[in-house]
Amino acid sequence: MLLFLSRVPCAPGLKQREQHRVGRAELLAMPFERFGLELRNQLQRMLGAGGCDAARNILGITVNHWPHGYTYEYNPLFDPDYPPDQAPHEIGRRRLGRIAIANSDAGAAAYTDSVTDQAYRAVHELLTV
Repeated sequence: MLLFLSRVPCAPGLKQREQHRVGRAELLAMPFERFGLELRNQLQRMLGAGGCDAARNILGITVNHWPHGYTYEYNPLFDPDYPPDQAPHEIGRRRLGRIAIANSDAGAAAYTDSVTDQAYRAVHELLTV
């Protein structure tokens, strides 16, 4: 059996943007070994009564440690309306000489299509000097 599990760290009581910062810092600080140990422990607690022996049954764990993909997406209920080209992600992705920025933060969305769109934009910025 293959399981896909996701961990989204949060900090109750903080505003959404601050929770994202805390989450990124937590993911960056967490060693890979801890991911595996906690996962095995949680699965053992959840499935142990049904016969699961995490030490015997789990053959491998792959960890995608991707705190930089934990991108803040604007929330129209709480975030201000920014003038064109003045949103923080637009300011942060501005070209610097021959450097064009392309990542999930540049698109304010933590999805593959956003990263692809940002790569396309950045390449075109470099080609239209």
